Amino acid sequence: MATYWHKVKKQDLSKKIEEIKENFNDCEILEAEIIVPQNGAFVKLNTKEDAEKLLLHNTIIVFSDKVEKDYENTLKNKDFAHGVFLTAESKTADIEKKLISGVHGAKECHFVVVESV
Repeated sequence: MATYWHKVKKQDLSKKIEEIKENFNDCEILEAEIIVPQNGAFVKLNTKEDAEKLLLHNTIIVFSDKVEKDYENTLKNKDFAHGVFLTAESKTADIEKKLISGVHGAKECHFVVVESV
């Protein structure tokens, strides 16, 4: 998965999402509980089916206005039934050292950090 990071002001969020969506036919948009800029996002989901949607789309746009330095505070909060960690590109290699990128899930993930004004 190729990973892209964007920062926008709250009033520009819709415009930014539309700008990203213009380039892709198959896109899922998610609001994350928390984004950790160095690692990815923790997405709080209501159902298991919502988690399965992540595997069915080529592009995922994840946005949040909650930014943390690490995942520890997120894991302390037990107020969620289902959650998914979205991180950087997955990779695998075989015994012949042939590297394959984008093994699981979407091909591209755009993390949008919504800055408070």
